[in-house]
Amino acid sequence: MLIYLQALDSPEDRTRFEALYTAYRGLMFHVARRILNNDQDAEDAVHTAFLSLAEHSLPPELGPRARCLAATVAERKAIDLYRARQRHPVSELEEDVPGCEGPPSDGTLAGAMAALPPRHREVLLLKYYNGYSAAEIAGFLGLTPENIRQITAQAKRRLAAELAERGEVI
Repeated sequence: MLIYLQALDSPEDRTRFEALYTAYRGLMFHVARRILNNDQDAEDAVHTAFLSLAEHSLPPELGPRARCLAATVAERKAIDLYRARQRHPVSELEEDVPGCEGPPSDGTLAGAMAALPPRHREVLLLKYYNGYSAAEIAGFLGLTPENIRQITAQAKRRLAAELAERGEVI
C-alpha cells in the first residue's frame, strides 16, 4: 500500500485512500477475477486500478458512489488487461528444449569439458555437438567469426591438455 500512498500529497488523501483500499479491494478483485478468470491477472488489474485512483481522483467519502467508482475502475482495468493479453498471448516456458542439451555427463570427456572455462565449453558445444558454424556462433554471442575460430582453437588446446592430464589418449 506504500506505493499508492506515495502518489498522494496530503494526509487527508492518504486517509481517504486507506479507507477506500480496505473497504473495496475485495470487491475490485472479485470484479477483475470475473473478467480475467485468473488470480494473478486480477491482482495486476486491481493494482493498476488503485494506482489510477491514487493518481487521478479519490471520492470524498465512502458510500455507493465510491463503491461504484472502485468497481468501474477495476472493471475497465481488467478489460484493458484482457485485451492486451488477447493481442499478446503468453505462452508457458518449456524447460526441455530439444537440441539444447549438452553431451552425456558420464565418462572422462564430459569431466574434461566441465573443467573448461564457460566460454570455451559453450563454443565447443555449439560447434561440435549442436553443429553450428563459426559465423552462426558469432551471431549468437555477439563476436566476430574470427574470434570464434580463435576461441575454438584455444578450447581444443585446453581440452587436449585436460584429457592428457586425465590420462586419456588423444
